Amino acid sequence: MQRDTLREWLKRRPFQPFRVHLADGRIYDIRFPRMNLLAQTFIKIGIPAPDIPSAMVCDHTEFVCLKEITRLEPLSTPSS
Repeated sequence: MQRDTLREWLKRRPFQPFRVHLADGRIYDIRFPRMNLLAQTFIKIGIPAPDIPSAMVCDHTEFVCLKEITRLEPLSTPSS
């Protein structure tokens, strides 16, 4: 995955939550853009605490090499 592509998805306004697919089958949902850190060769993905779904509370993080990312897909937004 190109770093610039991932940066564009993180910077979209209004933000659209998205799913990151990895070559080994893992997936990560990005629901809060400020909970992640995009570096030159990896992204540090913040995993929200299951009991406190907030953009400010992270349960743990996962380091993912950009070359392991196969695709991104938008997550559907809940209907109001």
